[in-house]
Amino acid sequence: MNTAMVIARNTISEALRKKILNAFLMVGVVLIALTFIFQQFAPRQELTLVKGMGLGIISLAGLFITVILCINLVPTEVERRTIYTILAKPVRRYEFLLGKFFGALGTLGINIGLMGLAFVVAVAVKQIGAENAVSPLILFKGILMIAMQMLLLAALAMFFSTFVTPLVNFFLTMVLFVIGNLSSYTLDLAKNSQVAIVKYVLLGVHYVVPNFGNFQYTNPLLQPDVVVKNETLFLTQNCAYAVAYATALMVLAILVFDRREV
Repeated sequence: MNTAMVIARNTISEALRKKILNAFLMVGVVLIALTFIFQQFAPRQELTLVKGMGLGIISLAGLFITVILCINLVPTEVERRTIYTILAKPVRRYEFLLGKFFGALGTLGINIGLMGLAFVVAVAVKQIGAENAVSPLILFKGILMIAMQMLLLAALAMFFSTFVTPLVNFFLTMVLFVIGNLSSYTLDLAKNSQVAIVKYVLLGVHYVVPNFGNFQYTNPLLQPDVVVKNETLFLTQNCAYAVAYATALMVLAILVFDRREV
């Protein structure tokens, strides 16, 4: 595991040299700009728009950073043939793959953390002098759900990267991300379907494809009157789901990569 951590640190260092943090700078500027462009709305509406757009921007930026980063980690090493040098040392394949994955998670954590911090500061500034102001720290709950969603997405992209090209991986990951966000609709369609084969196919899609829609936490943040029956249980279950599913994907990725000729 020490070897995996060394690879992870090198992966983070290399990723940051590629200026992935520029995404944070762009988002930070946009978030700051958001605090000044909704002056024509009522204060509460204005704050709701700032929160909604801020979380949306973090989620969108996180999506592209995750996919673009993770689809290239393994193929780049193979293309450069540096993987032969690494595996020639006392480095097992699973350590290499886990190191790349942990490095991706570290890079994502830095980016989402910085974007989230800028967002919380922007909302805090916006609430100065406002009546019934709430602590902007509650926004970290939404940011946590975005981080868990990206954890799961990273594992999915890493799994595909062990046996398909980056271009195919990009489309597979994005398609499954969209389908996973529509999981509640596929379940409703399955329940209402009168055709048995269609029903079972939709149920299979609902239960096999990662349920990215689970991590939507915007309503309670944007509409304080929306009550979550058990917020702690909601957050805990989703975090456990993301970690468990990501673990399963990485186990599959290790099994595939271990049998692959590089």
